[in-house]
Amino acid sequence: MFSTEELEDYLRTGYERRGFELKGPGKSDDKRFLAKVARAALSMGNLRDGGYVVIGIDDAAPQAMLPGLDGDQLASWLDYDAVSARLAVYCDPPLSFHLAEHELVTKSRVVVLEISEFADIPHLCACGYPDVLREGGLYVRPRRIPETAEVASSVEMREVVDLAAEKRLRALIETAERAGGAIVARRDTAPNERATDDREQFETQNREAWGE
Repeated sequence: MFSTEELEDYLRTGYERRGFELKGPGKSDDKRFLAKVARAALSMGNLRDGGYVVIGIDDAAPQAMLPGLDGDQLASWLDYDAVSARLAVYCDPPLSFHLAEHELVTKSRVVVLEISEFADIPHLCACGYPDVLREGGLYVRPRRIPETAEVASSVEMREVVDLAAEKRLRALIETAERAGGAIVARRDTAPNERATDDREQFETQNREAWGE
């Protein structure tokens, strides 16, 4: 999670990054505002290493570090269980995240959601919201511009698929290790060599079975 000083350094640059999105002030029980935060959070959850959603900062002038959240807005975001339940309406599978309050040098108070990358399968939008979210949509952070968008190209889709495949392979290896086995990469051989290897393995297993 960011320190306050690190967050201020990010804001002073005056722009968003691929893993860093800004949202203005609003309450977590404001349905439209929540849908916008959920859209950003979904994209961070589908990004390698995850990302951050900062709530309370005008994205048109980040370096000003304003306006911040008022007391009611801040309280609505600091109730972790309530925020988790509200985001879960839009996110399948549910997001894994941490949240923290920061008081900036401008005395503005903001909340940062640190979103973890998906655990095994990408996050899809579980519930639509007019002009914000489409049910079933896969939201990402494209490399060409730091904004949240639905997958629109094979490049963006491949990045998500590759990340999911890595996680699946890692899970298979861990399962094999727990079972006392191991996954060994098979060397690339010519067809006749593979046939010879398979025949020798069959003959060895056959001798062992008959006690020879």
